[in-house]
Parts: sequence; structure tokens; C-alpha cells
Amino acid sequence: MIEHYTEDITASEPVRKLYADSVSNAVAVMRVAAKLRREQLVTPALMARRRDEYREEYIKLLGIDVCRDVFGSGIPDAKTERVGEDELCEIERVRFKLCDGVYFTGLILWPRRRAAKAPLAIMSHGGGGSPELCSDLIGNNNYGGVVRRILARGVVVFAPQLLLWNYRPAPPGSPIPQFYTPYDRKQTDNELKQLGASIAGFEIYEISRALDWLLADSRISPDRCGMLGLSYGGFYTLYTMAYDTRIRSGWSAAFFNDRMKYCWSDFVWADSAGRFLDAEVAGLCAPRRLWVDMGLQDAVFTPDGITPELFERARSFYDAAGVPNQLKLNLWQGGHRFSDSDEVSSGAMDFFLEGFEAYV
Repeated sequence: MIEHYTEDITASEPVRKLYADSVSNAVAVMRVAAKLRREQLVTPALMARRRDEYREEYIKLLGIDVCRDVFGSGIPDAKTERVGEDELCEIERVRFKLCDGVYFTGLILWPRRRAAKAPLAIMSHGGGGSPELCSDLIGNNNYGGVVRRILARGVVVFAPQLLLWNYRPAPPGSPIPQFYTPYDRKQTDNELKQLGASIAGFEIYEISRALDWLLADSRISPDRCGMLGLSYGGFYTLYTMAYDTRIRSGWSAAFFNDRMKYCWSDFVWADSAGRFLDAEVAGLCAPRRLWVDMGLQDAVFTPDGITPELFERARSFYDAAGVPNQLKLNLWQGGHRFSDSDEVSSGAMDFFLEGFEAYV
């Protein structure tokens, strides 16, 4: 008998591979079970009757309720600072205070030509960006001049700063510049989830608190508010609109997809696959108007996750609400950008702005 048995490290590789494959297979089996559970628990008919109840479940899923419990509700303290002006608009930077040491910021762009009570659009920048970038204040970008086109229609724009700017050197030719303040979004998300919240829930809560302040301004019509965004901004548009029913029209670009395929850590929460993925979140937006852009040449969220089943699932919630024409799913020949911009026109801009008036 040998004194001490040893073996080559490769001898146990088959059992490790067996286990790794088994975990992957377990995920696949559980995804099938979650899909079945989601389709049974969140039906179009039930959503039409119990949308507010589902919204409360959604709020708890993202931990927005925890943020409200800790930081309160209502109009926050805010300070504005004039940034600049041009022939189209006047620009202010606003800083909101939730409590000592807890602030969030953004830009407010006031069109020179506007009604006494003007409509409001919340513009959410994408990953690597900032309010200044999506508002054409700091150079080239992939937002297609959307903010300035909205301003030209007499709509006030609020662009919040999210924890998403790029602080690493930008690749040559990239429309996303380098900013210089580092952060760790994934670690922050983990810390917030440990506390019962999430980075998405916290930032959606912040946007909603900003809306409390904005809609109390006598220059803004409290009944005419919409939200739009690109990429991560498309995420925040869809998911904020599902929470805050004061947002009467939405334009989500370059995000909507199969969330099983793109289950990034800040896009998922415990059992979200069993309750709310993108189609169900769109259902929470009904009966309000929603335009969804999905580009066939999108290299970030590729179109292989955009299936007829996903389309039909989203449409079914609007059909059940009796407003099929309030949802537009636009699969277009384009990339990771808005379908309606300075270069091309898809009808999205008109559909979005008309939705301010078309709330059911």
C-alpha cells in the first residue's frame, strides 16, 4: 500500500466539467420554470385589472420602497446655477438634496420659445455618458441631436446625471469621452442590494423626486411629461415610466430585448425572471404611450434576442388595456442610437410628443 496517494491535476477535470455543465444546465431548467411562472402569474388580463398591485410588487423588487422609507418623499431641496445660453435655450445645472451628504444633479434646458406652462421631457443619457454629452454641450455623440430637436418644439428638458459616465480612456473615434471621477457601479449595486435596494431602484427614485420638484414649477405643465433615453437611458426610461405614472409618454431606444440573454447585474433582481422582464415592465407602462426602438445593426444589444414572442408578449398588455395603438415596437435598419434623429426620421419624435396630450 502506498503511503500517500496523489494524482495528476487533470485526473479530476471530468468531474469538474460535469459539475460546471450541471450548473449551466440547472440555470437553463430554472429559466424554463421562471418563464412558465411569469406567464401564469402576470397575464395580460390580470395586468389590465391589477396593474397598480403589480406596480407595488415591481417597486419592492427594485427596492424603491426602501429608498422612499429612508429618504422620504415630496419636493426635495434644490439649488440651481446658470450654466449658459444660446439662441435656442437657457441652461441651468440643478443640485437636489435628499439629506446631508446625499445629492443628485442634472441639467435643465429652458427653450426660449415655449408656452406659459410648457411640457417637460426627461432625457436619460446612456452608459459612459452625462447630461452634458446627450445635450450636445461637450462635443460629438450618438444621440442624434434629439435634445435640441425637442427644445425646438417648446419642450423643457431635464437631463439627470446617472452613475454611468466613462472614466477610462476612450477608444479612438469613440463618441463617448473620458470623464475623470472613478466609481464602481457593480459594487455600489451589490451594496444597495444588501440593504434591500439597488442602483436602478435608487436612481429611479431620484428621478421621481426630481420630478416632484420640476412639476411644482409654475413654468411647467404638471400634466404633460414624457421621458426618453438611449441604451442605459432606454433602460431607465422604460423602468422609470413603469414606476412613475406621471410620465405620460416614453421613448426607449436601444435597450428592449430578451433580458435572459442580457442579464447584466444591474438589470436583474431576485426572481425578476419569474415576475417582470422587459415585456412585463412595458405592460406596467400601459395605457400610456410608449415607443420602443430596436436596431437591427445594434452591436451592444444584438437583435437575436428580439423575437416575435417578445414582441407579442409586450403587445398583449396594451391590447388587454384596450389601447393597442399606444405602443409602437420599431425594429429598424440602424444601430445603437435613436431611430429618429438629425439624420433620419421614423416618426418617433412626433409619436412621443403627441403622447403628452394623448394620455388615456
